[in-house]
Amino acid sequence: MATKAEELRLQGNARFKLGDFAGAEKYYTQAIVKDSTNAALFTNRSLVRLKMNMYEAVINDCLKALELVPTSLKAYTNLGQAQLALGRPGEALSSSTTAYKLAIEQRSPSVASIAGTCMEAKKKRWEQMETRRIERECVLLREMTDIIEKEADTQVDKILRKGLLGDTAGFGGTAVCVLEEEVRQGARLKVKTLEDVFGKAEAERCMRREVPDYLIDTITFNIMSDPVITKSGHSYDRATLLDHIRRSPTDPLTRQPLYEKDLVPNLALRAACELFLKDNGWAVDW
Repeated sequence: MATKAEELRLQGNARFKLGDFAGAEKYYTQAIVKDSTNAALFTNRSLVRLKMNMYEAVINDCLKALELVPTSLKAYTNLGQAQLALGRPGEALSSSTTAYKLAIEQRSPSVASIAGTCMEAKKKRWEQMETRRIERECVLLREMTDIIEKEADTQVDKILRKGLLGDTAGFGGTAVCVLEEEVRQGARLKVKTLEDVFGKAEAERCMRREVPDYLIDTITFNIMSDPVITKSGHSYDRATLLDHIRRSPTDPLTRQPLYEKDLVPNLALRAACELFLKDNGWAVDW
């Protein structure tokens, strides 16, 4: 006979299938009250809460599930999605990468979707880093501009203290004006040069971007995140190739029989992909 907790879990599943997420959450919560040692109850509720955009609650459920089952694929998967939704891409990438590895080990059909979350986390992490970089450079530009302008003010004060204003109606006053304008003009030129340097550096970053062909998966035409090499010597992204093999166990290029056991990680190519993405986060959308 099913336990009370199991009965409540089944009721929660039924409500979930109907799209009644609030109802499902209620039943899963009641089931957890009856049995707080069942990790599946926490992962079920985390998925419902993910649908309801209750991201902090999702994280709490996933962490509890991982305390009970440290290798829970569902917990790491939902945890990564919640962290990404909360704008914590670094944490999301770590969780989703673990989920990806578990999915490979467990031959889960969710490999491709988890790989997508990993790539999205990489993209968001890069965008976050870019935003911070731009903010730092703007602050630096303002600080350097202030230094130049303050230095010009100091030079003008020295000119005035030397008493060059003694003859304000004659040549002395004119000389002071000329010297002051030279100082101000020099400061403006320095600021302009500084802005040009920053602007040129940013323009170079925004030039037309290209991804090297050898980093591209020839099935999806996206940059690879976990490349594997086939018996024919051709490399594909693991998630893409596994999806292909499930539909047709053949090499995409030679059409010869190909199975998951035949795939070998291409570690050198993976390192090249990771290095490229580290410096070119935009490539995630390629």
